[in-house]
Amino acid sequence: MLAQVRQLHIGDVVTAHFFTKEGEISALRVSTKIIYHSQKDAHAWQGELANAINVHVPLVKVGCCSAQGWVIGFGSQPVMAHTHSGITHFKLEFQCKFQPKKPVDKRSQYDHVFPQAQHSYRQGTRVWHEPSGRCYRCKPWPFTEYCRNTAPQFEPGSGALW
Repeated sequence: MLAQVRQLHIGDVVTAHFFTKEGEISALRVSTKIIYHSQKDAHAWQGELANAINVHVPLVKVGCCSAQGWVIGFGSQPVMAHTHSGITHFKLEFQCKFQPKKPVDKRSQYDHVFPQAQHSYRQGTRVWHEPSGRCYRCKPWPFTEYCRNTAPQFEPGSGALW
């Protein structure tokens, strides 16, 4: 069955690989590259790949046979190989250009976790404030002394005098 609900992005490539008992038949590989926004949805690229298979792979058909020939609909599509083709199964391979961004390591963005080493805070010191989930930077003089003040009213982001 050709049944994928995966949305793709421009630059992605989907390749259908066909196999016999001996292994892959590389000459029967069929690929579709996503080059337009209209191809990104699962039903669009599946339809294009199914058409390419029907045209370029002998003895393999995708879709349903009707009086008008092979019809490719939406959703799951049966993939049928002629019994004398030797094809036992097929596999889809996705080569995706779009990769999700890795989360930023917040620890590399600050010098201290508040209130650790508060006496050493200087102008430009970056301080991570756990309760607010934010990073704060000590201002230049004359405000630097507020960074070093241990009174709760000077706590970054939440103190009464912040």
